[in-house]
Order: sequence, then structure tokens, then C-alpha cells
Amino acid sequence: MRVCHIGFNYFPGRGLTIFYEFARQQARQGIEVSVVAPGRPGEPLEETVAGVRVLRVPLRSIGRLSFDRFRFIARAARIVRSGKFDLVHTYAFVGAGLLPVLAAGSGSTWLYDCQSSAIKAPLLGLQNFFIRAEALPYQVVTVLSEGIRDIVFGRNAAVDAIVPLGANLEHFLPREPDPGLRAGFSLAEADFVYAYCGTLDHNRRIGTLVEAFALLVHAEPSARLLIIGEGSELEALRQLARALGIADRVRFPGHVPYENIPACLDLSAVALAFVPMDAWFEHQPPTKTVEYLAQGLPVIGTATAGNRVFLRHEWNGLLCADDARSVAAAMLRMLREPGLREQVAANARASVLRHDWAEIVREHVLPVYERALVRRRAARP
Repeated sequence: MRVCHIGFNYFPGRGLTIFYEFARQQARQGIEVSVVAPGRPGEPLEETVAGVRVLRVPLRSIGRLSFDRFRFIARAARIVRSGKFDLVHTYAFVGAGLLPVLAAGSGSTWLYDCQSSAIKAPLLGLQNFFIRAEALPYQVVTVLSEGIRDIVFGRNAAVDAIVPLGANLEHFLPREPDPGLRAGFSLAEADFVYAYCGTLDHNRRIGTLVEAFALLVHAEPSARLLIIGEGSELEALRQLARALGIADRVRFPGHVPYENIPACLDLSAVALAFVPMDAWFEHQPPTKTVEYLAQGLPVIGTATAGNRVFLRHEWNGLLCADDARSVAAAMLRMLREPGLREQVAANARASVLRHDWAEIVREHVLPVYERALVRRRAARP
């Protein structure tokens, strides 16, 4: 089986971990895997990463308003036309509906992987309509959760499969922190570090975390906040920390390569799975949450349906509302109750063992591929 994965995200890169992990795990399981992805300045146009042939299209930006995406789509379609792939696994992005049309005649089966409903206002209903429209040229549609299926396609929609979220349990696992890395972030061994890892865009409302931290930091001199990630709000968050008088307590390392994220999380005492409790985020299971738990960290998460897929209150984490005072109260409780912290940490990794990416690919993804290819062969004259 020859499979091509196409995502409008760096490879490897933060923000679409599933893109990297599905391709990598399939290569490990004996499938011939190629990837088409945007390229950062200086990245090789072609290389092998974790057994995956990676073909990059150099772009100036992959942001929300990037018009480079159309050059990316055209180049990806050319690669598919010449690649003789059995199946093309596309991770939904604006413009993805053009790919099967532009690559008509390739002979490939096309899979549309919907990881999210519309999450960026305004006109969310219209955006979900366009997601449905972009799925029409595809022979196979999968979604991340029942909630996303219901919001985007309708409760009774005939999507081919619901494929759950996972974590790389070999990559995210408990270990001792690196003293050199701690010193590089100007953190002392006695510091009590809260860590957040994720995209820093305005709709994620990460400013709430900074505001929550400001509420407790003056009462707890040892507290520090580590915010790992990049996005359109990074500079605004730095300015907010300065305005609140806590800039010396907050660290913003910016982009951290995927392979280095566990070492950064090792520095933390508590991980923060903050997700706005909005309708468009409610059913989005966060990758960060399952990765934190796989690493054996105590987790504070907002009480969305997506977070509750992984978190049980006071068993493997704490759930809270999404306002600054509620988050601060949960942060303070984790700091001042070491018994609770140890208890939830002890349950963390065991609670997500069934969410290993290797098992998800084997038990959920490959059967979808096989059924689709059988249907395709049966439909041919």
C-alpha cells in the first residue's frame, strides 16, 4: 500500500501532531508513506523523516490569511498526479477540496480527515458549510469525535469513521528534568512551574492563563509560568505579562520542535490544558491533554467535553471553568495540596494507555484504508 499524507502544517510541527504521528506510525507498520507539507525557510525540500518521505513546498506563511496555500495546493496536486498513490490522506484545511479535482486521473482514493469544526469567528455556520463542501470530492470522510461530526456534518451524517485522538507514548513519558534546560529557561530547582503547550492564537484566549497566574503569583513567590508555542498572539501575551507586572515570572520560549517538547514539560510541576469553553471548542479533544497525561503530569483542564474525554476530576487532574479566577483557584489548589498532586500524577499515564498512536493507527486508521480500497476496486469495471 502506498499512502500520501497532505497537511497544511509543518512536518514535524506543533498544531497538527496527528499529521506527523499517523505518517510515522504507518511507516513503522510497513506501509510506504510520503508526506506533502509546507516548508520553513532553510528546511530541505525532500528528506526522509522517521521512515517517511517528506516533500516540502517552501512557503512564506501558513497563517490564516496566507495566499501561499493555493501554490501549495497546486504543487501537492502535481505530486499526487505523478506519485501513483493508492490512497491520499488529507487533513482538512481551507482549499483542501480543490486537491482531488486538480489531481483528477491520479487513480488514488481520497480521504478527508476532519479534525475540527470551525473555531474562528465570525460566521462559524458558514465556515462549517464550507468544510462540508470541501469534503464532497472525497471518497472517504473521517472525524475526530462524535461532537465534531454532529456540528459539521449533522448527527445522522454517514461519515466513514470516528478516529480518536492519541499520544506517542514512547515520546511522552515520565523522566527526570534536564538541569541544563532548566537553567536555560532561568528556572531554579525550587520553582513551582506551570506549563502550557499549544497554539497561541487569539481565539485560544491564552491571555486568561496569564491573568490567572497573576492572581496567584504574588501569594506564591515560587510559582512560574512556562508558555510553549508560537502564534499570532505571542507578542501580545508578552506585553500582557509586562502590564501585569509578572514578566519576570513568565517564560515564552516560542517555537519548540516537537522532539524537544517532552524535555520542556519535564520542568513543570503541573500542566495546563486550557481550552475556551465555547461552542466551537466544546467537542474538540485537545492533543495537549493526552500528551500531558502520557508524561505523568498532574493536569488542570477546562471542563469541555473534549477535555473530559481524558480527564476525571480529582482522579487524574482537576477540571475548572475558563475564567481567570477559576483557573487561578485550581492552580493554587494543585500547588498547596501535594497529596492531591501526587494522587492525580500517579493515575495520569495509566489513564491514557489505550490512546497510543500505534494502536489507533492499527485498530482505527488502517481498517478504514482497507475498506476504502476494497470499495474502490469493486467499483472499477
